[in-house]
Amino acid sequence: MSWADAVAGTVIGGAGLLLAALGAAVAVQRLRQDARLRRLRADGLTAEAEVLETYTSTHRHAETRQVHTDRRAVLGFRTADQLPVRVEDDGDTPRAVGDRVEVRYLPGRPEDALPADTVDRPRAAATLGALTGAAALLAAGLLVTVFGAALATGGELP
Repeated sequence: MSWADAVAGTVIGGAGLLLAALGAAVAVQRLRQDARLRRLRADGLTAEAEVLETYTSTHRHAETRQVHTDRRAVLGFRTADQLPVRVEDDGDTPRAVGDRVEVRYLPGRPEDALPADTVDRPRAAATLGALTGAAALLAAGLLVTVFGAALATGGELP
């Protein structure tokens, strides 16, 4: 086994671990988002919000130089105990100032409110797709890690 193989194997193995960690992070993030939506559907309170402001944000992807524009709306509502709350809606439903929108919020966290149309939208296919992609990243990362370890140790795996 050469010194170059050991270094290359270590670098490849490290890259594989990063890829596997990315896959795990994507899965955890998606599962947390789905759990949040389930809690909002099951235990969330509803309120009528008004669109107070709308704006767009534009950003350019550094590598592809593509420009992306996102629509956003600021929603204002009062909780059941009359506390005023403002939240940002970055969903894909176009909104105009003055529109009325039903929101769902958890009693202890009204600042995390989401529009009811976002909460109630079916997401099974999107969740399955995200988890499949995350599993593929995790598996690829583990395979790359094993390849890197084999390269670094001259073919002898621990």
